[in-house]
Amino acid sequence: MKKFGIIIAIEEYSTQVLPELAKIEFAVNDANSIKTAFTDQLYVEEDELLFLTNEDANKASIEKKMQNIFARLTSEDELYFYYVGHGFNTKSQNRITCWDTDNSNLEETSLSLEEILLAPLKASKSKKGFIFIDSSAEELKSKNKMKSAASNLVEKEYSEFIRSTPGYSFFLSCYPGEKSFVSVQAKHGIWALQLLNALNGKDDAAIGKDNIISNLSLSKYLSAKIPQYITKTMFINDRQSPYAVVDLSNSTPLIAFESDDEEESKNVEIQFTQYILSREQHIPFKNLEAFNKAKHKIPKDHSSFASKLATELAQDEFLKKEIESLFDNARRTLRLKNSNTVKDPEGGALHTEYFRYNISAQQSDNDFTEVTIRRELELRVPLNSFPMPIDEIFTEGFDTITFPIKGTLDVDALEDALYDLEDDNQGTFEQKDNVFSFFPKNIKGIDKVELSKNTLKIRFASSQTSVKEILDYTQQTLEIMATTLKNLLT
Repeated sequence: MKKFGIIIAIEEYSTQVLPELAKIEFAVNDANSIKTAFTDQLYVEEDELLFLTNEDANKASIEKKMQNIFARLTSEDELYFYYVGHGFNTKSQNRITCWDTDNSNLEETSLSLEEILLAPLKASKSKKGFIFIDSSAEELKSKNKMKSAASNLVEKEYSEFIRSTPGYSFFLSCYPGEKSFVSVQAKHGIWALQLLNALNGKDDAAIGKDNIISNLSLSKYLSAKIPQYITKTMFINDRQSPYAVVDLSNSTPLIAFESDDEEESKNVEIQFTQYILSREQHIPFKNLEAFNKAKHKIPKDHSSFASKLATELAQDEFLKKEIESLFDNARRTLRLKNSNTVKDPEGGALHTEYFRYNISAQQSDNDFTEVTIRRELELRVPLNSFPMPIDEIFTEGFDTITFPIKGTLDVDALEDALYDLEDDNQGTFEQKDNVFSFFPKNIKGIDKVELSKNTLKIRFASSQTSVKEILDYTQQTLEIMATTLKNLLT
């Protein structure tokens, strides 16, 4: 069995073709780092790796050299494909641009992913691979007046391939109609940066069961991490929603990391100053005001298209309405300045100098016929520095507070510690899928405490719990669990 890699990156397009295609910032830097990850983490040999950037990534060269790779690919081999550059969808085909793509004749001078990638993979009968595409059509649409690609058409091509080859997974940096952003500080595309953090084992949140990054854990990680990164580091009135097309019934391993539990457990830290307050609401698709029986169908399984549909249906009823209302309230009470405020009703975001608030809608994890409306609040200043009572702004309340955990908890030590709390009649606990749930006694308002590899969550009995009550109840809970937590962190 061999592992093959294909990396294509176009940062600067040919100047001989006018009008010239827009530059893709840091594309080559992304590609070089991805190449290192392919060789060091995925063990792709240099002889089995095709690496093309800028002028080397012209149409003729890509076609010829990819054909050479597929001529060697067998049913026992694996393929890892990474592309960064402009891409678009036309006539139900996903297409990528080349260094010499003609902006005035896009279709004839670009490449069909079906023809250069998917069809050859089917012919090779290769059973496993990962496809990463960091691409946006926004620059092309603005210059060529292209119509926005329909997400169901874009996804259909990938979904049909997955049905015939379930060992393959597709990861895309953003939905059609969105942009793929870059970080000037990191000198990487944001999606590529988080993908690299996952591949290189720099973020435990990407690692799933048995210390393995799989198609499922990576999909969940990227879909959560990109919006979080943009929220915390960028003041932009826009959004980027990465998505994956994978076989949800098949957990395909990408990387298995060796675990050094003894060393990791010495560096565990619960970051109590970085908490996030949240609340979830679950609504059947059919009960959303925008759901139209003549136009929409209730999903029959989980898919990225269903999550996109959930966002679209909930936009007016929840996202826009709630952000506009919250903005009016916060502007009046906090005297917000426009220069320090980002309001994105369609994206469900309101970021101010005092807080970051996000509301999102996606297909529910536990029931594919339902939509989960999730609200998150992150304070940017200490509560005692707020210019007014915070609950006068956030009147709906929350039901969960989450603290990130840096490092990896010693599972055996955690289990022993929770048994001790149970023996002391402080509460009961249970374990499921590496999540430890502790149900404390005699603490008003607390439903349970959840400890996992990456987070400490405290869930409250009521979804209408005020911010002040949450912080008070949290303090009581942490006091009861203080000895347990102290032993785990030393």
